[in-house]
Amino acid sequence: MSQAITQQQIPALEWDSIDTVFLDMDGTLLDLNYDNQVWSHIVPAALAEARQIPLEQARQFLGQQMTSLLGTMPFYSFDYWSEFTGLDIMQLHQSATDYICYLPGAEDFLACLQTSGKQIFIATNADRQGFKLKHEVTGLANYVQGVVSSHDFALPKERQEFWLALQRQHPFDPSRTLFLDDTPRVLEAAAKFGIRENWAILNPDSQKPSRERANHPAVENCADLIAGLA
Repeated sequence: MSQAITQQQIPALEWDSIDTVFLDMDGTLLDLNYDNQVWSHIVPAALAEARQIPLEQARQFLGQQMTSLLGTMPFYSFDYWSEFTGLDIMQLHQSATDYICYLPGAEDFLACLQTSGKQIFIATNADRQGFKLKHEVTGLANYVQGVVSSHDFALPKERQEFWLALQRQHPFDPSRTLFLDDTPRVLEAAAKFGIRENWAILNPDSQKPSRERANHPAVENCADLIAGLA
């Protein structure tokens, strides 16, 4: 596990120079433990039962297909996985809603942002069906001006075309924009587009060790940025 980031270690974020904030959802605001439980345990178990195969074989089957689709729209699509597996993926997600929750400090961070006068949007690769379920549990959308799913554009956040489409829909100045995400390849895409502040979340799953810092400024979770907003 990487050492916890102290306040002194957190790079300076000049909030006065930020007008727009784009926030990832899973692993940034909401605990990725939910998604990991569904895709690592619940879906493989349902597949193993449906096909009468060993659980480990079902995990390998799913894992290989996920690896081949990483960063593409099918990877994030409930409809794709329902067709591929023959399972009701939405129902399996609904069966595990007890795991849906905010990451530590994320709701407080959203409440602070809400009073900051900045434009705040969720920018997620999550399927709209999954987003609706999570909003019903957490009220997440109530904290932001809008929610953008890559499914709206049929383009994942990993693609430059996503950011162009996002900018057309919600005009923003990349030089005065902050983006928070837990996925390095997505942060790289945002930086390539020209977004100035791209920050990584190091502890997206509360039940797993924190990740090591890499190419972007990083915090354990959103709560580490509240002080600068006060």
